Amino acid sequence: MTAVPPADMNYPPIRNGMDYLRSVVAHLDRGEPDERDLKYAVLHLQAATEVLLKALLVAFDWRQVFSKPDEADQLAYEHGDFTSCKIEDAIKRLRAQGVEITPEGKGNITHLAQQRNRLQHFRLTSAAPAIEARAAQVLDFLIALVDDHLRPGLTGDDAQHLEQEMRHVREALPRIRSYSAIIMDRIAPELAGRQWYTLRCPDCTKWALLAEGGEVRCLFCETDWDAEAFPLPYVVGVLGHSWRDYRKDPTGPAAQCPECGAYALVGGAYVAARPEEAVQYCFGCSEVFDGLEPCMRCGQLYQPGPDHVAICTDCLGSMG
Repeated sequence: MTAVPPADMNYPPIRNGMDYLRSVVAHLDRGEPDERDLKYAVLHLQAATEVLLKALLVAFDWRQVFSKPDEADQLAYEHGDFTSCKIEDAIKRLRAQGVEITPEGKGNITHLAQQRNRLQHFRLTSAAPAIEARAAQVLDFLIALVDDHLRPGLTGDDAQHLEQEMRHVREALPRIRSYSAIIMDRIAPELAGRQWYTLRCPDCTKWALLAEGGEVRCLFCETDWDAEAFPLPYVVGVLGHSWRDYRKDPTGPAAQCPECGAYALVGGAYVAARPEEAVQYCFGCSEVFDGLEPCMRCGQLYQPGPDHVAICTDCLGSMG
């Protein structure tokens, strides 16, 4: 029997991105995905995110997808022979076009890119629930991106194909989420009454991380951290900062806590008791602060009194 030659490969950006999404849900929608399922879910979800973000960027202006838009060349673009922008640049440029990408959404995308790089070039060791939960968050983001920004610009066969692909993704997403719901229900009694010590986990994104008494542990994905080393994963995985922001900064993103002295205080953290309002949180002693300011003399953070003197108590005493 003569083999039938394959049809020409034709994967324009949106069709390509949606094919990656179909692959992601196929690997995760298995009840209990194995290691291979999780591997390809991470790789293909990262690919889908990058392709769809850049497809939207092209919809605004094809030159913006170049690493250096000022050097964009039409012929190079048509042949795909150019260096495209990094994903963080794509996010920045899309925001400039009015596309809403929240810090949480950026944090999820950044964390996913880190997982993909570790898996592709070195190794990835991560709890399966964390991978699945993070994937569900990114899938939610991409579904909204497609619905709000990519779908309106499509017509005819392209629009019909997109709708078919999205139907498969939407049907699978509740089943992927259900696994997370089961775990959250199980750990709810342990989290009850501890809202001031509960934060969002940088690995799984769930409000299941307990930072209490100098211990930092996520009850959802069962990941433990050292309290003084935790601020960096937190600001990157939850607040959406870049690792590169702190690569040459020996102090990292944390300040010294005026209560316990540990370099584990993060400004702009969010606790379950006040999920919409940032606080200053010390992962060393689990103390919540509001309005700490640097002393004008020694630079250490302190709590100003009602008179708003710009110098801390210790410095005032030494000036006696």
